[in-house]
Amino acid sequence: MRRALILAAGKGTRMKSEIPKCGYPILNKAMILYQIEALERANVDQIIVVIGYKSKFFENLLGSRVIFVKQEEMLGTAHAALQAKSLLENKDDKTIILPGDMPLIHAPLIDKLFRSHEEMGNDLTVVSMVQDNPKGYGRIIYDEFRNIDQIIEDKDCNDVQKQTKEVNSGTYLVNNTSFYKNLNKIQMNSRSGEYYLTDIVKMMKKEYKVSVFKARNNLEFMGINTLYQVSLAEKYLRRIINQSMMESGVSMINPDTITIGHDVIIEEGVKILPNTTITGNTHIKRNSVIGPNTELNDAIIEEESLIKHSLIYDSYVGKNSKVGPFSHIRDKTVIGEKNRIGNFVEMKNTKTKENTKASHLSYIGDSIVGKNVNFGCGSITVNYDGVEKHTTKIGDDVFIGCNVNLIAPIEVSENVFIAAGSTVTKNVPKGSLAIARNKQINKEDYYKNLIKPKK
Repeated sequence: MRRALILAAGKGTRMKSEIPKCGYPILNKAMILYQIEALERANVDQIIVVIGYKSKFFENLLGSRVIFVKQEEMLGTAHAALQAKSLLENKDDKTIILPGDMPLIHAPLIDKLFRSHEEMGNDLTVVSMVQDNPKGYGRIIYDEFRNIDQIIEDKDCNDVQKQTKEVNSGTYLVNNTSFYKNLNKIQMNSRSGEYYLTDIVKMMKKEYKVSVFKARNNLEFMGINTLYQVSLAEKYLRRIINQSMMESGVSMINPDTITIGHDVIIEEGVKILPNTTITGNTHIKRNSVIGPNTELNDAIIEEESLIKHSLIYDSYVGKNSKVGPFSHIRDKTVIGEKNRIGNFVEMKNTKTKENTKASHLSYIGDSIVGKNVNFGCGSITVNYDGVEKHTTKIGDDVFIGCNVNLIAPIEVSENVFIAAGSTVTKNVPKGSLAIARNKQINKEDYYKNLIKPKK
């Protein structure tokens, strides 16, 4: 069986964030999730995650997808791996060990690492990479026969060893039984007070086969320790994702300004305009146009829709509908077919049927709206009484005039007209004209009596 051990107990102080490092979002998705999904796609049978700092965060994020073990004291990487001993030591299986801050590793590469480890008959495989600037990395040291001899941490290297550019990536393939027989023997480093997993090389090479797998693409093994490195990972992912999308038939104007998340699905024929961000489990269907200056997250956009200069979160837009510019759609809103949601319109937890229009300056919240409904400029569903939210129900073929307030809870039946400027507090029956405003009074000669003549 294939197993994985992810070391994710650290805080990540250099990130300067309250979010634990391995949970920090990259393209709006926690970095450890990239690893979990890659391991799952590589047919890894069991994933164990070592947690410590803010362990509840990871338990809520990953749930039953993994097995958790806790590292109560932060005593180094070998100590972290030791926490999974009871789960792995008696298993005659192979385990990949990797830090939880390595989001760019992918399923084919994980599969290749397992196959290489097995084909070479290794007990321990160390994944190395060549760095032009190796500062901060443990150095790979070979013996005279060009076999790996040891890994020396950067701060423990002498001046000659510091010149070595082949470094440890922090990723290992191990045979569980032999690995855990030796892990207990690692001694605490007197300078740092930690147990280094890198010491396992010098220990195991005496009796077991230890080899190196040299990575071709360093970015795939890049660890994230700073916010700048987050930006590098996002840049790499953005290029890979955008290229894949364009090769599958998605048109992008100025793709360097377009950010698309790892889980987004975009069908062929879609056009994405500049400065657009699309993340989460968003699905955009054929021949839609998205952008410019648009943000979508967990949105479903049906065919032939147009979304421009707008924000859509956790919502659905029906076929051949137009949203924007400057609309805000959120909280499980469902927009029907052939709708027109226009300038500065906000919709929240609302459902509309076909051919409904709210062209400008409206708020429609907690509402159920029929077909062929027109919201005039400035019309509002007043859903909050200061304590609770209430629902507005509007039937088919309703015309709502400008600057109308519908005070929820309220029901407006079908074939209704509501006069501009009305504040409606009672249900409106079918076929009615509702007028709810004070009678106009004109006071003649008011101006000349108010303004005193100049002397």
